[in-house]
Formats: sequence, structure tokens, C-alpha cells
Amino acid sequence: MNVNRFMVLVASLVASVCSFAQVIDGICYKLDDNDKVAKVTFKEFRDPDFYTGDVKIPESVTYCGVTYKVTEIGTSALSGSSKLTSITIPNSIEIISGGAFEYCDALTSIYIPASVKSFVGGALRGCNNLTSIVVDKGNKNYYSNGSNAVIETGTNNLIQGCGKTVIPNTVTRIGGLAFEECKSLTSIVIPSSVTQINDYAFDACTNLISITLHDGVKKIGRNAFAYCVSLETITLPSNLKEIEAYMFADCESLKEITIPATVKSIGAYAFQGCNNLAKVTNLSATPQTIYYQTFTTLGDLIVPEGSEEAYMNAPIWKHFATIKGKPLSAGISSLRGSDCDQPTVVYDLSGKRLTAPQKGVNIVNGKKVVR
Repeated sequence: MNVNRFMVLVASLVASVCSFAQVIDGICYKLDDNDKVAKVTFKEFRDPDFYTGDVKIPESVTYCGVTYKVTEIGTSALSGSSKLTSITIPNSIEIISGGAFEYCDALTSIYIPASVKSFVGGALRGCNNLTSIVVDKGNKNYYSNGSNAVIETGTNNLIQGCGKTVIPNTVTRIGGLAFEECKSLTSIVIPSSVTQINDYAFDACTNLISITLHDGVKKIGRNAFAYCVSLETITLPSNLKEIEAYMFADCESLKEITIPATVKSIGAYAFQGCNNLAKVTNLSATPQTIYYQTFTTLGDLIVPEGSEEAYMNAPIWKHFATIKGKPLSAGISSLRGSDCDQPTVVYDLSGKRLTAPQKGVNIVNGKKVVR
């Protein structure tokens, strides 16, 4: 074989080997031979004990005689490293991907260097002992300013928070996954500057008891508060247009909710699993279209005066046990359960149309019902 061709073949094989994930000085990297950059990646099978104690990521690594600049901490790179106590991120890192440090329960603080250009929400998901997030003041893309959060400079979108986050009034949006699975978060105040809360923003914050919202919030995404099993009360902003799917799914401590008059749409499963939701106040005079999966519990429904009949005739809404605090008899509940699509029409014995059954004998859908 020609010597030159042999050398090319050897070089090709070396490059191929160096393209796979390699462990160098206790850190696993994916090496890019084209751009000569390295990405911190997860160890095969995601060994939870692979990263322990204090981990210092270098600015560059050398392998097979080639030096690579470390520019990225990849998706789920250190995920589940429950014994990782601290991490040093060098000023060469430009990207911190989603789930990069998720479920690192022993991690208490993190410092984001000036070099970071992209920080993906959920990077610190489930870091339940994290109390300090600091962004280098020289970073042009993100800031923290003592908030214990990562906030995007151009949009003022809060990308990542923790249990000790205090949201500043510069923030206009809470990003998707920003507080997801933050079990150390017990309460949060959303300032009046915030207009939007994105999907999964507070999903599975299982110890979140109270959240303060202002009327400036106009949009709240799906699953925003899903699985917040300790959430007892929440006041929805008066300018909200839609309650999206799964917004409060499995909020099993939620006892009552007031739906603003501005809400025109309520998604499927929005209150599914809210088994203690005994009282729903709907301020809309016109019943919104809802689904059988929207509510699990159909207790007391309070509606604007004069709109009782509209709700009694509306699909799904008419299944509530009481409407405007006037309980319906067992017979009427049975009729509703077996006749989902037919309106419930109530008259007294003189033939006068009623908005709700009165004490005594009523004619309900052509049948006598005694209350």
C-alpha cells in the first residue's frame, strides 16, 4: 500500500474514533473534529455517580493530539448527578442546553459566565436545593441582578428560576419550564410587568402553596400549574382570555376557582384531578364550551344573576350539582346525567318557566319532580 494512502487511512480512523464521546480527566465529551470543539455530554447509561463532588469544566481539552475548545454543555449532560455539589463553568461555554443539570439535588449554586449565548429553559429542572443563580455582569445576553434567575436581556423573558427567585419588575414573560419541578418553591409573586406565563412554567411545583398574579397577565400556557398538588387558592387575572388544557390538572388541594368574565375558552383537562374543587364561580354570562374532561368534580357553580338558565341548558355545565347555590334534586341530577344533550326545562304547575326548581312540585323536562 502506498505510504501516503496508509497515513491518510490511519488519520481517518483516528478522526473516526475521536468523533465518539470520550472521557477526559473525569468528564465525558462529544468531540467535533471539523470545528475542533467539544461538548460536555452524558456518560453512557447516565451513571448518576459519574459526576460527584466539585466538577470543574476546562476551557479546552486535548485528545489524540488535537486540542478542542469546550463550548457547550449538552442536553441532560449531568442529569441526575445527585452527588454533584458544585460546578465550575468556564468562560468558553456558549451553550447550556435543556436539562444540562436537571435533578442535581446537591447543587446549591451556579454561576453563568459572560460567554453564554444560549441558555435553554429546564437546564436546572428539579435542582431542589438550588438557592443561588448568578449571571456574570459582563454577559450581554442574560442577567440576574440579584433575582436568583436567568433572564434574557433582549426580551426580559425569565428563562430559569429556583426556589429563592424574586422576580424583578423588569420581567415581562415567564418562560416555559422556568420553574418546572422546583419542589423548594412554596410561594411566588408575579409582578405587574409580566404579561405572559408560558407552557409548563410552574409544572409539578409540588410544594407551591400560593401564587400572586396581577391583572397584567393576559396569557397563561398549558400545564402552567399542573401537578401543583399543594396549591390551595389562586386568583386569575381579569384580562385572561383562555384557560388552556391541563392548566390546573391534578391540583388536588385547590378548593375553589373564579373564572373571569373575559375567558372565552376552557380547554380539556384544565381542572382534571382537582378532586377538592368544590366551588366554581364563572363570571361569564355566556357559558363557554367545555369538555367532559375539563372538570373532575362538579360541585357548586356560581354564575351571574340572570344567566342561570343558560348554564342549566349548556352541555356539561348543567351537570354541576348546584347552580348559583340552588341545589337540584336527585331526580334532576339523574335526568342531566342521562340526557347530556337535551336542555333542562323547568316549569311550575301554572305553566310558568323557571330558571331553577322551586320548593314543591316542578315540571322538569315534562316530568313531575318534587323538591
